Amino acid sequence: MITDKIPSSMKEKVRILIAEDNVLNQKLTGFMLKGWGFKYDTCANGKLAIEQLAKHKYDLILMDVQMPEMNGYETTEYIRENLKLTIPIIATTAHASGSEKEKCMKCGMTEYLTKPLKGAELNELIAGYIFPELADIKE
Repeated sequence: MITDKIPSSMKEKVRILIAEDNVLNQKLTGFMLKGWGFKYDTCANGKLAIEQLAKHKYDLILMDVQMPEMNGYETTEYIRENLKLTIPIIATTAHASGSEKEKCMKCGMTEYLTKPLKGAELNELIAGYIFPELADIKE
């Protein structure tokens, strides 16, 4: 994994928000992040994600697009338009289509991953956005 090449002292400073309503997906994603040495928080919908952003500074958000109360599209638009944050937001969705990806990008998401998440792909995206100077490192 690319993040294996990153010193622990740098990874310990990273904080990622997982906005996901499915508890199993939260746990699986959290297990990967913890294994790579990152700190993370979870929340089950967009309203809670916005509350978390008011309390903590995050380096990246993994945003499920289908959540109750406030979905990932609405949450991302709020983050971009009201909070004026440029934080990388990676869409996570079970919908694998070009129109879905376009919809995610249009509302302000930075990247798009389909579920189930693949560890190597997620690891590479996180490394590329949080540590862009290391983005050219290949396995």
